[in-house]
Amino acid sequence: MPFTSRLAHSLLRSAVRPGPAPRGLISGPPQEPLGTGETIVGLTAIFITFLGPAAWLLCHLEDYKKRE
Repeated sequence: MPFTSRLAHSLLRSAVRPGPAPRGLISGPPQEPLGTGETIVGLTAIFITFLGPAAWLLCHLEDYKKRE
């Protein structure tokens, strides 16, 4: 058996071999409740992500209206 064939066989053998099944998402309440700091950081990140671009656009609306 040529070297390249043996190499390909050894590389593909691990991909074909069945392994443990992937774990799915676990639903339900968290095992440890979130703290106040984590909640504030999360809500701040969501606020900046969604409302930041809209606020930027509204603050610079006059600049966008100008035709140069």
